[in-house]
Amino acid sequence: MDINKDQKIKNGFQLLSRYRGAIMGIAAIWILVFHKWIILSAIPPEGTFDLVNFLEQYIKKIGFCGVDIFLMLSGIGLTFAIKKESLPKFYYRCIRRIILPFLAVAVIRWKLEKWTTQAFLGNISGFNFYTKTIYSFLWFVPAIITLYLLFPLYYKIFSKAKNKTMFTVGAVTLWLLVTLLVRDHMRIDLFGFTNRIPIFIIGVLFGYLTQNRKDIEFTLSTYLMLLITLALGLYMAFLSNYFGYGLIVPVGNCCFPNCLIAVSLPFIIARILYFFERRLSVFGKAVIKVLSFFGTFSLEFYCVQEWFAGIMIPKLMAKGWSNLKINIAIFLMITAISFVASMVFKFFWKLVEMPFGRKKKAEAAASEEKTDKAETKSEKSTGKVEAAEQKSE
Repeated sequence: MDINKDQKIKNGFQLLSRYRGAIMGIAAIWILVFHKWIILSAIPPEGTFDLVNFLEQYIKKIGFCGVDIFLMLSGIGLTFAIKKESLPKFYYRCIRRIILPFLAVAVIRWKLEKWTTQAFLGNISGFNFYTKTIYSFLWFVPAIITLYLLFPLYYKIFSKAKNKTMFTVGAVTLWLLVTLLVRDHMRIDLFGFTNRIPIFIIGVLFGYLTQNRKDIEFTLSTYLMLLITLALGLYMAFLSNYFGYGLIVPVGNCCFPNCLIAVSLPFIIARILYFFERRLSVFGKAVIKVLSFFGTFSLEFYCVQEWFAGIMIPKLMAKGWSNLKINIAIFLMITAISFVASMVFKFFWKLVEMPFGRKKKAEAAASEEKTDKAETKSEKSTGKVEAAEQKSE
């Protein structure tokens, strides 16, 4: 094993980057569980406690934490993307990934649910998101587009900071102060979006550390701290979701608890996946491939699940299907539709970008030909000089 591979094993940020797709797949499935999973375990009699039922209910209840994991991973990914291309291309690549699944589902629901044209335009433009309710239609998409649009400006300021960690602490503190100032004046549902800003900002810091601090070693103590952080986040999530604890900010159940879970759980998962890959050989690699498969179309998976499952679950229940059969059927159907949709969207963008690809290849070929001619001319010139020198001798 070489030094670089050894560093990747010890550096949790590198492991997180290595298994990013698989972790996105886990987050996508967790969000589906939150939205549409039907509880399988029997509800215990009043006054009694059943651990299996509690765990199933709890995992489903906090499943929206998958969104926070997505945002953290997005913050990391954008720090890589912005260095590769110009600003217009950066925006194009970001929006391209999102826009087709969002529009496709909007058009389907427009027709099926008989939206007015005004409602349709308000939903796809984000107008309803900001003026009525964030839950008007697939709230995550206008939320992430907002963060994409603001990211270059934030990253420009972030890049100039000498101490990136302290700058991030300052940015989160500023967010908290603003949140407390507007808590009685801002529409309550908007906090469901703004409360996710800290985890996105932390993701930007993690992206910087992934690229520039490859010497960071995650020891046993580091993972112990991550486990403690995760336990604290899970406990706070329990308090906020079961007992309505506000936890400083409005809609507190999607803020500090989820933030603690999102900054710890992905690193622990990455380490577990590394163990699977190293120790469980074929099985471990198969698990990672399956999870990564879901990570490749996680956005389509999100966009499809609510409206499709909302239509199909009542129909399957009417046929007398068991909860287990319904869960499996919905999972497989949403997976198939999302995967096919992702392939169609990729093909669409290939067709759109094909003329530009040809132009780029033609420019590259012309540049290469120009270089070859210059080299040939230079070689001829050198040959003439050598011939003249030989004649002189």
